[in-house]
Amino acid sequence: MQKTRGFSVLETLISLTVFSFIVLGTLECFIKARSCFLEMKNEHETNQAALSALDKIKIDVFQSGKGLLIPSQLEILKSINCEDNVLSVKICDHQFSSPSSLYQGQTRIYFNDTRLLKKKRKICLFDSRKGEVKEISSVDSISCVVSTPLFNSYEKDQVSIVLLRELRFYLDKKKAVIRRKVNSSPAQPLLEEASEFSCSYDEMRNLVKVMLCLKNNKEVKYETFIFPKNTALAQFLSK
Repeated sequence: MQKTRGFSVLETLISLTVFSFIVLGTLECFIKARSCFLEMKNEHETNQAALSALDKIKIDVFQSGKGLLIPSQLEILKSINCEDNVLSVKICDHQFSSPSSLYQGQTRIYFNDTRLLKKKRKICLFDSRKGEVKEISSVDSISCVVSTPLFNSYEKDQVSIVLLRELRFYLDKKKAVIRRKVNSSPAQPLLEEASEFSCSYDEMRNLVKVMLCLKNNKEVKYETFIFPKNTALAQFLSK
């Protein structure tokens, strides 16, 4: 009777060695593929975060000057301003009518409804020829008091009072965060891990440029150019 010959110790060791090389090679390929995937995922998320921040800024800048056509024409205020890499935007939050005429030197202004008025918010008063911006120092159920006396007088049927919404975008360098501040409320984070934020406004071409960079990839610059239509209309009508 012929005996069946099995594997020798040497053959078993060779087989285990080959199998080990195959397993190690497969694991190395898997680790490299996973590393590439995570790198691509992080890059995608970084790009999405930066582009989302730019989109949010674009939406707010497109709204700049809304409801502020006459004040912009009269140069009472600037609905867009870029100074020291801080982008400021002004929008009409609400428009009021005055129940009475207003006079030069007056500090208390009466309203039919004061629920939307808050301390430290700003209002713009204007007619077809003049206007001014005032900060609210106190509010009660029928009126508000502004921080400084009125420079001009306004007829009841001609004056408009606008509650301003002020937005500011800037880089918090200590925490590497681009922040969005609305009026006097605490600034909220818009983009984290930011290394640079710059802005400029070409008034002649009515073009806003915004640029930002991230800490993990300073070589990549995210830029956008914005043409706000409300300020363009105010410039066109003022010529």
